[in-house]
Amino acid sequence: MSGPRRLHDLIAGWRPGRVRGGRSDDVATAALSAAWEQAVGADVARRSRPLRFRNGTLTVLTASSTWSDELTLHAPAILVSLRRAVPDLSLLRLRFVVASGRTQLLFESGYVPSRDARRDASPAANAAPVAEEPVDVRELVERLATTQRALDVQRDAAGWTRCAACEKRIAPAASASALCAPCTDARRRRRQAAIERVLMQAPWSSFGEIKNALPDTTWELYERTRSSLLARWQAEMDAAGRRLRRGSLSPQDRVVAWSYIMLASGLAQKDLGRAAVDNVLGRQWAAALFGDLAPQRREAGRSLRENLQ
Repeated sequence: MSGPRRLHDLIAGWRPGRVRGGRSDDVATAALSAAWEQAVGADVARRSRPLRFRNGTLTVLTASSTWSDELTLHAPAILVSLRRAVPDLSLLRLRFVVASGRTQLLFESGYVPSRDARRDASPAANAAPVAEEPVDVRELVERLATTQRALDVQRDAAGWTRCAACEKRIAPAASASALCAPCTDARRRRRQAAIERVLMQAPWSSFGEIKNALPDTTWELYERTRSSLLARWQAEMDAAGRRLRRGSLSPQDRVVAWSYIMLASGLAQKDLGRAAVDNVLGRQWAAALFGDLAPQRREAGRSLRENLQ
C-alpha cells in the first residue's frame, strides 16, 4: 500500500515484537539504539544507526561499505560496550548493512539528531538537515584501534589464547582447540575436499586406504564425504535413468553409473560382475553397462546348430 495512512490505522495494525529475555525485540532495539552513541562515539553515530535486534543479532545501518568494513573490524570492542550498557540482553553479534533511501541521505548530510536534540528541538528546527563538520576517518579508525588494543590486553589477562592459523584470540571456554572456529571449519573443508578427490579417482577406496594416503582422515569425515558423494551421484543417476529409458544414454552417464556402483559396493570395476550391477541398479542398467546378452546367445545357438548339422 502506498501513500499516507491515518495514524489510527497504523496504531491499530501495530503488534509488539517477539519477547526474548524479558524484553520484546522492539524494546531491545530501542535500548540498544539509546546506548549506541555512547558505545561508538558521536562521529560513528553520525554515520551509523541500529535498525533492529532479533535472535541475538543487532543489525546496524551504515553510510557506506567502507564504514561497514571498518565497524566489522572493531565489532568485538563495540559489543563489549553495548553489553555493558544493556546487560540484560543476550547480544551475540553485530551485522552491518549499507543504508539506502532517506537514511542514506541523512548519513550523507551528516545529520543524525541525538536523543537530547530530538527531545529539545522544535519542529521547525528539525524540518531540514543540519550540516556538520566532516568526519576525520583516520582519527576515528585510530580511536577504534586504540579501544581494540585495550580490549586485547584485557583478554590476554583473562587467559584468552591465539588461533594457531590466523592468530585471532579465542575465549578460554573455546580454547581446547589450537584453532578458532572459522579456521577449524576451513581445515575440515580442505580435508573433505582431499578425500573427495581420492574417491572420485578411485571410488572403491576403503577408509584404511585413504587414511594411509591422508593421515588426518577420520572415520566420521570419511563417511560424511562418502555419503555426500553418493547423494550427488544418485541425483545424476536419476537424470541418467530417464535418458536410459529413452535409449539416449551418454558416455558420461556410464562413467557416473560405474563410479556410483564402485563407491556403493567398495569394489573396483574389474571385480564387478553383472549380478552385482543388477543388484545395485537393476537389470536395465546392467544390460546398458554390460550389453544385452540375448542377441549374443541367439547368435551362439545358431552357430552351434549349424556346426551340428
